[in-house]
Amino acid sequence: MSEPFKIYIDRLRGGANQVIDAQLDPSFLDVNEPDLSFPEPVQLKGDAYLTDEHLIIHLKASTKAIRLCAICNQPTPTEVVVHNFYHTEMIQDIPSAVFDFREVLREALLIEIPLVVECNAGKCPEREAIAPFMSSKERKENPTYFPFTDIDM
Repeated sequence: MSEPFKIYIDRLRGGANQVIDAQLDPSFLDVNEPDLSFPEPVQLKGDAYLTDEHLIIHLKASTKAIRLCAICNQPTPTEVVVHNFYHTEMIQDIPSAVFDFREVLREALLIEIPLVVECNAGKCPEREAIAPFMSSKERKENPTYFPFTDIDM
């Protein structure tokens, strides 16, 4: 597939199905952040087909992102997977009869990146150093003050 992000509507007419199976360079994600990188290609599988009025794209995408550990700030790899992603587009809204799903895929992958990553599968060795600064798990049973609890009406 020379243009992996393009779906040609005319080729799908009559019930045809376009199989999408590609290994894509992660540069299309256009991420220029010091705390986030994508060292491995994006694996993409799925298909595209037409209904009466819609183009439907069904994808599964996966890659590996490197984020900094929230505790020790060391680069930590994490899997980014989008399962059963569906996107629909009205055929009448595709004037050139060619749909480029690059931005749709980019958004789906970036949304799945975890906000916080911790190395060693959540057991960062530096966690003990910051333990005194973390809030205690043992809290009062009901820390909220209700000023009108004792009022009888």
